[in-house]
Amino acid sequence: MNSIDPSVVRAVFTLADPALAPALVQRLGTELVPALRVMTTVPTALTDAVRAFGHAELIAAIEAREARGTRDDRPMPITAPALPLPVFAGPRPDRSIAEDPVERAARGDLSAAEVDALLGLDDPHVDARLFAGSLLPDAERARLLAGVRRDGTAGPVPGPLTTLLWDAELGRCAAWLAAGMTSGDPEVARVVVNRLPLRTEAGRLRVVVGVWTRYGRTQARRLLAETDFPAGTREPIEDAFADRDGLAVLRARLSAEEDPERVVAHLRDGEEREQRERVDAVLADGGGIPWAELLRSHRAAALPDPLHARLAELPDCPHELSLALLARGLPEQARNERPWLHEALVHGRLSGADLLRYARPAPVVLSILAGIDDRTSPEWWASGVPRAESDALVDEYLGGNAEAWIVALRLFPEFTGTIVELLATARAMAAGRGGSAAG
Repeated sequence: MNSIDPSVVRAVFTLADPALAPALVQRLGTELVPALRVMTTVPTALTDAVRAFGHAELIAAIEAREARGTRDDRPMPITAPALPLPVFAGPRPDRSIAEDPVERAARGDLSAAEVDALLGLDDPHVDARLFAGSLLPDAERARLLAGVRRDGTAGPVPGPLTTLLWDAELGRCAAWLAAGMTSGDPEVARVVVNRLPLRTEAGRLRVVVGVWTRYGRTQARRLLAETDFPAGTREPIEDAFADRDGLAVLRARLSAEEDPERVVAHLRDGEEREQRERVDAVLADGGGIPWAELLRSHRAAALPDPLHARLAELPDCPHELSLALLARGLPEQARNERPWLHEALVHGRLSGADLLRYARPAPVVLSILAGIDDRTSPEWWASGVPRAESDALVDEYLGGNAEAWIVALRLFPEFTGTIVELLATARAMAAGRGGSAAG
């Protein structure tokens, strides 16, 4: 091997104990020159070790980079999202006094307590303004779509909110209404059947059953008249209207459609390109993901990749399923295939330690942990970099054995296993060569 991958060099010299850097530089020698010539940033430990070692070609490569003005002593360049700086011109005004409640409800910087206080007013115009924003919890959206006041009394959903639903951009309306499929409010149900393409049998039944349960057969029949449901859905509903126990019949049909095993079979069935769409359809139509049954199904036979990746994007995806997706391998080139990973790390559904132990292949994992992946950054993760665990693993497998470190460096570019597997392999290979701390 004539040279070592620059990203691997940078990541390893960033993560390794700085005291090992001189030994690694001495052993690798001119193999580092091509990497130094093209690296955009060089860890301080590597630069200092090169100067201490005194190898002419290595120093020349470092100096050439410095002459181009590209040296960066930071161990990891982290690009944080730009945030506006607050400008203070005096005490913050009391918004509860300075603004009308309706105007205040339109703000995007309200605290949770302020939102709660505004909801406590039970003012239809305030509620509609809050509903149109991004701060309202899903449970509150569902309550408002059901016409339930803060005091627990229920009635028709007020006009300001239904007008918003009729007039809003379709994508926003669809996202809002997922929480209101079972509200039973006739006007909300009219918005649903007129504006949304209900894609599941359960979703179509859910809306009709909701209205029938709260407002009776006549209102449910009026709703059905406005739908474009397929004949296979419409005819059984019409038959139920003529049946004394029709509501119980429809509830039984809905229960059968919502059966967890049936939902799992539906999600797994069909071509791969359809599987993500089926997850979206279940959720958009007010359904839920049967996680316990999905886990059992996955243990029996691994979920298809497109379905597995879409499920991992959901905030309530079980840890076991997320770990299993890590273990299947992270694509290196097609990074757009793993947006789920950034979200899982940022929100704490996965940790840096999970990456360290379960994710593969090692080169991709190392680039993510070292902060040089272009899709996520440890600065944003709930767990941060697993420094303590990585130090413990490195100490356990490599310690001060320069020979083992060099073996690891040379294995990294094409190693398909996990970081832990790579460290264990490097230690075993170094031991087979009679490696020691002195090399």
